[in-house]
Amino acid sequence: MNDKLLITAQDMLTVTFLGGNIDEAKLNPCILDAQDYKLRETLGDELYNKILLDYFGGNLSGYYLTLYNDYIKRFLVSQSAVEFLLIAGYQVTNGGIYKHVPQNSQTVGTVAENSLVKNMKMKAEVGEERLLRYLCLNLAEFPEYVYQYENIVNPIKNPSKGGFSFLWKSQSTQKNW
Repeated sequence: MNDKLLITAQDMLTVTFLGGNIDEAKLNPCILDAQDYKLRETLGDELYNKILLDYFGGNLSGYYLTLYNDYIKRFLVSQSAVEFLLIAGYQVTNGGIYKHVPQNSQTVGTVAENSLVKNMKMKAEVGEERLLRYLCLNLAEFPEYVYQYENIVNPIKNPSKGGFSFLWKSQSTQKNW
């Protein structure tokens, strides 16, 4: 089930600044990474699996359909774009890792590259915060959204994105790890 994508490469190309001639084969692994690592962490295993089953079964409805259409999809587009921007300029072959430089063009510098990634990462974080806010405001509608399970991916517990953290480095925000 992990190889099933909740958005398409076309979704990314339609609503981001990514060029329309990017090969789908380069975008799909980025979508899968964003979905499997970031979205799963945000939703937790139970809600993530429910969304996958209902989406691919054609059964998304009510609050789950709103969650997907208004929050998950937008978050995945932004997070997938972040994943793509981190690797877009590189090619990995049997001979090694190469920086791809197209003919008759000039690549942007590292500062500009980092700025693009940072900008898209901020959009993904805003999307994640909106998704979490929707879940919290409608908690009764999502019984799968729970925190305390062992040996599965738990939803993020992030009380603050900024400011001071009063946890020591050796402490964890999640219990029973």
